[in-house]
Amino acid sequence: MNLKELVEKLQTIRDMGYVKALRRGNTGIGYTFESLIGLEETNIPIPDIGGRVEIKTTRKDSSSLVTLFTFNRGVWLKKQKEIIEQFGYEDEKGRKALKSTIFYNRPNSLGLYIDIDDSKNIIRLFSSNHELLAEWDVYVVVGVFSSKLSRLLFVLADRRTIRGQEEFHFNEAYLLTEPNPRNFLNAFKNSLVGIDLRMHLKENGTVRNRGTGFRMREKDMLELYGNKRNLL
Repeated sequence: MNLKELVEKLQTIRDMGYVKALRRGNTGIGYTFESLIGLEETNIPIPDIGGRVEIKTTRKDSSSLVTLFTFNRGVWLKKQKEIIEQFGYEDEKGRKALKSTIFYNRPNSLGLYIDIDDSKNIIRLFSSNHELLAEWDVYVVVGVFSSKLSRLLFVLADRRTIRGQEEFHFNEAYLLTEPNPRNFLNAFKNSLVGIDLRMHLKENGTVRNRGTGFRMREKDMLELYGNKRNLL
């Protein structure tokens, strides 16, 4: 499929108006769109723009957060076990745990907060007593993001519910390329991207870290890219 053929398919789907969801729940929108466009995968090859393109679909009125990627390697400046013991709580399984999403300028209930060093392009995580716990190099973070989502077909839909049946109107689409470190920093500053801590202590006292996630609302992903091409 080339870009011209993709645009023609998108226009055909848009002109269908509201279509019934082919699956219930959060994944219904992606499954419905992929079925309409005739795909069995969440990415498509488009040679004339340089390779495979990931597909993301979202409801325009959705405010739920999604994990863009996880990244832990070499970021912790204090032992994770000590962090959990100092700031954690007992979770529903009786484990000492630390699970929280933290946004810039919005300290969480434990007093953990994010600061940004513009001159060095560093995102830092501090405790309530200003102890530095971890830091992420924005260029490394964007590199991880780019390796997963360097080219994105981003499709948005209005939705409605008729007699309990969800329906979608896929009427907005963008081709997003060139993830940008400066855009990523600005997204952090605007509290569009948050850092999601997801770790606990196992019975033997060792740390189980499911990966520190970078999370945002899907519809805000437009803000991360340097090149946005409107396809609809």
